[in-house]
Order: sequence, then structure tokens, then C-alpha cells
Amino acid sequence: MKSQITIHTLARELGLSVSAVSKALNDYPDISAETKKIVLRKAEELGYKPNLVARSLARRTSSFVGVVIRDVSSVYGEMFKSLSEVARRDSLHLILYDTNYDPAVERWCVQNLTDSMARGIVVTPVSEDVEDLCRIARGRVPIVFLGGKVRDPAFNCVASDTRSGTEMALRHLIELGHRRIAVIFDHKQSSSRSSKLAVYQETMRSLGQEELVFSGAETDTDLVASGYAQGKRLLASGSMPTAVFAVKDLMALGVIQALREAGLRVPEDVSVVGYDGIDAAALPMIGLTTVTQPRMQMAERIIDILLRHAEDPVAPPEHHLVKPELILRSSSGPAPGFHLQPPLA
Repeated sequence: MKSQITIHTLARELGLSVSAVSKALNDYPDISAETKKIVLRKAEELGYKPNLVARSLARRTSSFVGVVIRDVSSVYGEMFKSLSEVARRDSLHLILYDTNYDPAVERWCVQNLTDSMARGIVVTPVSEDVEDLCRIARGRVPIVFLGGKVRDPAFNCVASDTRSGTEMALRHLIELGHRRIAVIFDHKQSSSRSSKLAVYQETMRSLGQEELVFSGAETDTDLVASGYAQGKRLLASGSMPTAVFAVKDLMALGVIQALREAGLRVPEDVSVVGYDGIDAAALPMIGLTTVTQPRMQMAERIIDILLRHAEDPVAPPEHHLVKPELILRSSSGPAPGFHLQPPLA
């Protein structure tokens, strides 16, 4: 087995002190440009990889950020890509953990990252109760919560404005002539879910329409399958809408499959709008109209907060709601029998 190349190996190969090699690798100003060039060339030649944890301990700081996601197959897995891109601008390295909705695993991840002296931690929490996580990290590592579960201004949080996004989706359907609009939820309880449901209920009351609410079961772990099941329930309910608003894009995909299996056309018979803006929604065979979360803007906010709080641990908490955007695609169209008015010349 090939032995690991360490900073001591480089020093021995070059006939330099370990201190000089370390300073060259870390771009210290008191090392000549020529020495830095020689050290970096030898490091590349031998395949030297820095030990980030050891470097963190030596500096009492670090260049890595932990990202703890409750389900990497969700939109937050795609959010990780945006975080990675923003983090690279600040020479930060991301470490990804998937908790699979397990609070015990979530606590372990935060504890491990805190003990490893991470520069910061980003969490999409399993529940709205994040006190334990804050107790673990408080005073040692800044933590930012991503998503709609945490709305308490006492904690650092970046989320999409779900109320605004839901209003956009429903307004779009109403402008297309839809009045009988069903909404499909997963079973997870959160502030985001409550906000979406409240907007839907207010809208239906203002239209004088029946509320058609379908929710996934506690046993549902696959959002596409859950959306498909709720689509089947909707079809069997006898209260067929002309449009469906699914609060997760993955659920919208399942709904579309159920509708098409029943011989219904999307959007000619039933329009479907999702929420999240996952990459798959843009595929030509799907063409899902969706409310997209501004991932790059959210990622920039998150990294900015982490760096600021890493420098100033007693800085006041920051809470940001970022406005989403409605992306129009082929899954939504006029209600049957409704004729759009041509724009004024």
C-alpha cells in the first residue's frame, strides 16, 4: 500500500524545515515566491493532500463547512450544489451529511462537526424544535438553518417566502380561469406547510369554492409515490378539480403520472403546478410549472451569515426570507372552456 504523503514527507524530500513547507503551502508572506513554487510543484508531483482537520487544529479555525440535510433526494440535495459553488469563492470545503429524517443522526452530525471545529454548519432540520442542535453548537460553531421549518428570529435562518410563492402559484391558476383547485401535501408538519395551507384556504374562501385538500400518509417516504397515491385518491373522490397545486415538485410528478394513467391530459384537462424548482421539472417530457426557490441567492446569504458569525460569535441572529419565482412551463394552461383574453395592443 502506498504510504500517505505528509508535510513531513515534503520537508524531507526538499531538504526544508517542516515550518518552511507549512508556510509555503499556506502562502505566508515571509516565504519567498521561489520557495513557494518549489514546494507546490513537489506537493503536486507527490500527490500531497492537506489534512484539513489537522490544519484546523493548528490554526484554531477551519476551512470546512458541514451541511446536514434531512433528505439528499429532495430539493435540498440540489441546494448543496449552489452552496458548493458559493463556498468555493471563499475557499471553503463542504462536507455533506444525510440524516434521513432521523433526529438522533442529526444530533450526531452537529456534535461531530462541532468537535471537528467546522467553520460553520448548515442544517435542514428534521423538526421545528432545534434547541438541542443549538445547545450543541452554541458558542463554538455558527449554525444556520435552511428551509421553512425554523421561523424563530432567535436563530440564524434562510428560507424561501412560502406565503409569497403559494400566492404566485394560485394567482397564476386563477388568471387561467381555474376555480376548482386541489392542493396536495406531504405529511410532514412545518411552518412552511402551515403557511401554504393558510394561503390556499384563504384563496378558496375568497372564490367561494370547496377546499380540496389531500395529504400523504405517515408511512410515505417517497414523495413521487406519495403524489401518485394522492392523485389516485383525488381521481376516486368524485370532486374532480381543473387544477392541482402540489407543494413539492416530486409530488407533482406523481400526480401527473396518476392523471395520465386515468386518460386525462395535462394541462388540457387538468393543470398541475409544483413548488421547489427541482432540475427535473425543466425536462421537456415533464415541463412542470413551478415556484422555484432562488438557490444561488439563498446559498450566498447562508455562507455570508456563517462567515460573519464565525468572526463574531456574539453577532445577533439573522433571519432572511428570500422571494421565490414562478417558472411557467407546459403543465399549466387555461381551464377547460376558458378563453384567455388577448393582450391589449
